[in-house]
Amino acid sequence: MTLPTYAGFVNAGFLRAEGARALDENPRNVRMDSEAVVSWFRDLTFERGARFLRTYWYDARFESGHELAEGQRRFFSALGQTPGIQLRLGHIVEYRPWFEQGIRDALTRTAVSLNLDPNRVMEEFDRQWTFRPERRQRGVDTMLCSDIVRLAGRRAFDTAVIFSGDRDLQEAVRSSQELGARVVIATPDRHSVSREMNDLADEILELTEDDLSLMLPERLPSLA
Repeated sequence: MTLPTYAGFVNAGFLRAEGARALDENPRNVRMDSEAVVSWFRDLTFERGARFLRTYWYDARFESGHELAEGQRRFFSALGQTPGIQLRLGHIVEYRPWFEQGIRDALTRTAVSLNLDPNRVMEEFDRQWTFRPERRQRGVDTMLCSDIVRLAGRRAFDTAVIFSGDRDLQEAVRSSQELGARVVIATPDRHSVSREMNDLADEILELTEDDLSLMLPERLPSLA
């Protein structure tokens, strides 16, 4: 008799953001321990004797030449060599914050009304303040959805365990279930899972604080 099989699908951005929130930490202050994530999957007991296939890990990378690209490349290289993980990468797009131009326009008008040189005011402002770009992942959810449905169609797993609560996954979840697969949503906090995914999931697993502390240990300060 063939043993039931389960596979993991991890949206790294979701785990990092929601996991840090559940631990009352800033996402910038934690790092991701991929071995701890794989260990968590291996220890799951859905059915006696169930076989763990692998974890599909979804993240996004900066374009070559970005100041953070090299450090990220080293991280992804190590991550891809972690036993039990298949790495799938989208890309990161950076945007100017939507409010930046409004603030600059207001400062310029204020300088003019006070008979100040607006160029000098803006130069001083730029020395004192830096706008952080907004970052968005592209391609991650598309790959995640495609992989879940494709692998369910090939009967690669009986149960999909998904670290994501995004409602954009609902059609992939529904299609996988229609193909005979169970879908379990794993989350640091049930409130971070969309209503649509809560309704569709066969089961919701909430990670414990101990689980999260292992998966998201505190980032060590740089010695540089």
